[in-house]
Amino acid sequence: MKKRTSRHDETEAPGKQAILAAALQLFAAKGIDTASVRDIGTAAGLSNPALFRHFASKEDLALELFERIFREFRPTLPELDARPFAEQLYDVLAAYLAFLDRNLEAALYLQENLRRLWPRMPQALRCQSLIAHMRRLLAAGVEQGVIRREDDHGLLIVVLGGTLGQLARLRYFQEIEAPAAKHLHALHGLLLRTLTSGRKGAAGSFSAKRKRPS
Repeated sequence: MKKRTSRHDETEAPGKQAILAAALQLFAAKGIDTASVRDIGTAAGLSNPALFRHFASKEDLALELFERIFREFRPTLPELDARPFAEQLYDVLAAYLAFLDRNLEAALYLQENLRRLWPRMPQALRCQSLIAHMRRLLAAGVEQGVIRREDDHGLLIVVLGGTLGQLARLRYFQEIEAPAAKHLHALHGLLLRTLTSGRKGAAGSFSAKRKRPS
């Protein structure tokens, strides 16, 4: 499989850029199955034959768009290290909310199509999933003694990942006030208490006030 380029690659044909932009908008609003090739072509200002010059099928378009968005999102996640769990959790949440604010449709598209498209991603990307990142984050919390080793970490990932996914949906439907980053402090406190079961010292020396976004 050829390596995907950036979703915003200005060196690509304008028609292909228009198709990707139109497909994202329609797939986020209607879903992949409901948005037709004709819908995408019309929104992009192109004929159906023009669309198929760039993509073999609508499914191929959906897959390439998904991979490009993930390649755009994944490098924004902070590297995990020996810092306190609370601080690293904060930085992961900050990165996700910033991505949400930059392109809500892209974040929603990733969340809503994981089951359908993630299994078809290249193996090199699949090992870099958000869930894998969360597992490593929880492992750091266990090593620091702020997350109980006996807790079901699969369920903790459900809490963390499910919260982020639902946040994207509620922002899309304007049920949560924009920007998403304004909720970072409250979201961090809620998830920190949930993931650590309120264990004493879980926050460490983390200063939420110092790090709160402006």
